[in-house]
Amino acid sequence: MRRIAAILTAALLLLLGATPATAAPAPLGGGSILFNGSLHCTAAFAAKGGPTGYLVTGPGCAAAIGTQLFSGNNVLVGPVTSSTANGGVSLVRVTNTAAWQLVPWIPLGGVHYMISGSVETPVGGSVCLLDRVLGRHCGTITAKNQTVNFPGGVVSGLTRTNICMSAGGAIAFVSGTQAQGVPLGGTSGCSTSGVSYFLPVNPLLAGYGLTLFTG
Repeated sequence: MRRIAAILTAALLLLLGATPATAAPAPLGGGSILFNGSLHCTAAFAAKGGPTGYLVTGPGCAAAIGTQLFSGNNVLVGPVTSSTANGGVSLVRVTNTAAWQLVPWIPLGGVHYMISGSVETPVGGSVCLLDRVLGRHCGTITAKNQTVNFPGGVVSGLTRTNICMSAGGAIAFVSGTQAQGVPLGGTSGCSTSGVSYFLPVNPLLAGYGLTLFTG
């Protein structure tokens, strides 16, 4: 009976020149959690390559090219297109545009942190980590072009900060509205300062011919 009622309702809407309402695409960008089986990571920033949308993800979603990743209630986002920094950072192409819409902000603690550019902050400058556990946690850039031996291998070209990061909650490094980089690792469990590293976003995007999605 319910199916018959639904069919009759749809037919009536067509006769009246209307169409059934469809759900609007959900926001997708920095802070979005992506997964596929044992893979689990957080998007740091949204990017574009021409008309195509991408997500730059943090560690955890390094996978074979073409591996499909999901978000939300197991909704397809799109495939991994490349991985870099010894698998620490991946690019995911957003192919399911019917379900997702790129946004230039990162949601955290009820606040939308807008990303309007990616002007690089110098050594000694202020930088903040958007962290799902610690919130917006700020400090200073202490060095650049660092080489670090992570469990997955040696990574070069990193920026070092004195910011503590949580285990698994780091999203992105920003300075005001300017994107800085993708968190790769550092000390956790600290209450004040620590050591953390990020892969700068500008050379990363330039290497793949992408531009940051901004608002």
